[in-house]
Amino acid sequence: MQKILSALLISAVAAILVVGLLKSGAVTVGSRAPVAAKESTYDRVMRTGTIHCGYSVWKPLMWVDPNSNKKIGIFPDLIEAIGKRLGLKIIWQEELGWGTVVESVKSGRVDMACAGYWLQPNRFKYVASSTPLFYAPIYVWGRESETRFKNLQDLNSDQVTVGDTDGGATLEIVKQRFPKAKILSLSELSTNVDLIESLITKKVDFVTDDATTFQDYAEKYPNKVKNLFPDQPVGLFPAVMLLPPDDPHFKQMIDDAMRSLEYDGTLDAILSAYHMENGFLRNPKPVKASIQNPPSNP
Repeated sequence: MQKILSALLISAVAAILVVGLLKSGAVTVGSRAPVAAKESTYDRVMRTGTIHCGYSVWKPLMWVDPNSNKKIGIFPDLIEAIGKRLGLKIIWQEELGWGTVVESVKSGRVDMACAGYWLQPNRFKYVASSTPLFYAPIYVWGRESETRFKNLQDLNSDQVTVGDTDGGATLEIVKQRFPKAKILSLSELSTNVDLIESLITKKVDFVTDDATTFQDYAEKYPNKVKNLFPDQPVGLFPAVMLLPPDDPHFKQMIDDAMRSLEYDGTLDAILSAYHMENGFLRNPKPVKASIQNPPSNP
């Protein structure tokens, strides 16, 4: 009888151990060996001391010096400042197309997309985003000589062609606001300057974009393009970085670092360096508390 009880006790203990291992994920049914848990982006970044950045070219937020390959712009400066603040090295791994950036982040090909991206449904549906520090109103742009369009509704016609890029953020705005307009879609690796050139060469009748692109272009080539309806933006996008969808610790670290750059004036200095201190809408600044002398003891 005692042998039977001992055997039952051993069997019960073994069953408890197996259930515990299954719950912990150390073993799975039918597996031959323990399966190691996938390393998170945060853990990998902490282990290697590096952040691998993907990027897309969008001046003045991000562009590349053709001679030195140096990354220049508002977001390269922000990212490098974040790296110094966190004690992490930034590796600018590769340029990403506007239509492939989400998959590159989601699959772990890069740790994050670091160039500043407009937050839109076909992005935030699949990946996380950093806390926005500034926002870009979207306007309709045409040639300086344009006189045909009296209001926004005039653009919603099958006789009008609008330019956009594959996977570009403004494509949804175009489809919603101007569903009848024909769309000339450029390659996903096209830049906003390529869009302007399609406008100047009369391949398209208008494009939608923020003011930063056209401000830089107009300084170099005056009297070429204009904001057709400066008092009527057709959209508003926060500029964010794209982050892994399943790593809240990594997102929290990046968000906190970005807020610290905003609060201590680093962001102001970076925007001023590119003459863009008034180029975007900004988060409200914290109200300064008035410091008063403490009441004296009676």
